Amino acid sequence: MTEPLNILVILGSVREGRMAEPVANWVVEKAAEREGLACELVDLKDWNLPFYPFAKPPAAGHYSDPLQIRWAKKVASADGYILICPEYNHGPPAVLKNALDFVYAEWNRKPVTFLGYGGNGAARSIEQLTCIARELQMAPLEASVHIMGVWGKVKEGVFAGDDKDLRWTRHLFDELAWWGKALKAARNAD
Repeated sequence: MTEPLNILVILGSVREGRMAEPVANWVVEKAAEREGLACELVDLKDWNLPFYPFAKPPAAGHYSDPLQIRWAKKVASADGYILICPEYNHGPPAVLKNALDFVYAEWNRKPVTFLGYGGNGAARSIEQLTCIARELQMAPLEASVHIMGVWGKVKEGVFAGDDKDLRWTRHLFDELAWWGKALKAARNAD
């Protein structure tokens, strides 16, 4: 058996009462049921990244700010990403966009997929994040999950996806595993 891919599941909201936390916990729980993916929960609330204060991102590994160095190491440690993204006012939360902007090269040539809620399953948020991911030289995947009616699927702080959510999440994992392996092999060959 090959070593599992290290996947960061990034909570894209820091608001009180956010649905991102129960949804992300559900994603990590479902990922643990399959081989090949080792998911790590990354809560942006724990990182407290200031709004990007630097003139421009330096080349990979040439950061001077200690928090930026720590964030770069965390991002670089992953083989791929699942962004848990709500939709606020027809777009992604500023904290998630800022986290993506905080470093650059560490995101490059890695797959990213999205699990969204709010609005129409966060379709507008995911569409915007897909464009941002392309600019970061990530490989945004077709397999995104759009959770409808998230507020009715959380009971006592625990999210329970329906059959459709589960089916699409499995598809998301399949695509992430395939692209993660392919892009990791390509990065290692460079």
